[in-house]
Amino acid sequence: MASVQSESPLETDRENGADSAESADGAYAAAGQPHTTELTVWDVPSAVIAAERLRFLVGARCGAGCDLGGRELGVYDQSGACVATATLDREVWPGTDALYFAEVETCAPTAAGSHSWAVKFAGWDGEPPHEARAYPVALYVVVAPECEVTVSVVDRETQRPLAGASVVIHPYRGVTDESGNVHVRVAKGQHDMLVSGRGHMPVCNAIDATANIVVRVELDIDRPWVSPEEEAE
Repeated sequence: MASVQSESPLETDRENGADSAESADGAYAAAGQPHTTELTVWDVPSAVIAAERLRFLVGARCGAGCDLGGRELGVYDQSGACVATATLDREVWPGTDALYFAEVETCAPTAAGSHSWAVKFAGWDGEPPHEARAYPVALYVVVAPECEVTVSVVDRETQRPLAGASVVIHPYRGVTDESGNVHVRVAKGQHDMLVSGRGHMPVCNAIDATANIVVRVELDIDRPWVSPEEEAE
């Protein structure tokens, strides 16, 4: 399954070094306030197969730049039950100044449909104190795919294969290889398939996947619109 996000969305200012963190720490202390903690989640699959293993990344960053390495995060389902815990790495995420991260591995829900989970940071009352935080995690669970759809995408005019074309058979998706092909596993039944490629017009087709099938899609070049007056010139 493709992931909704491959990089952490929590970008820290690389120009803010230890001096800014120390200033923030002093400001919190002067105000007598606990430190705030930012949470983030990434690499969550766009669709999760029911009851199969699920992995994604979580991150936490203190607003004052505190070391959060070794701290524990909990993952809770929509009933409030804890389904996984993860310990933040001692090293920060590459390219950030204080984003500590961990990989979560757990089991996906058994029921198909939308599920609302949450990553929670308990915080603590020690010195310096830190606020508790929660971050939502949206999961879309599907039944195990039963059929494979092989999609071959070509340019209609040249008949050359199109690499990097996006194929979406909701909620499943994939990207064509150098040969213009992609294999997408789907559940049996009728699906709408959206195919798009850079510089080409997208196409939406209906497919009936009752068994493994091969589909050929031809995309037209997306030429800029020209008015009749411009054509006459």
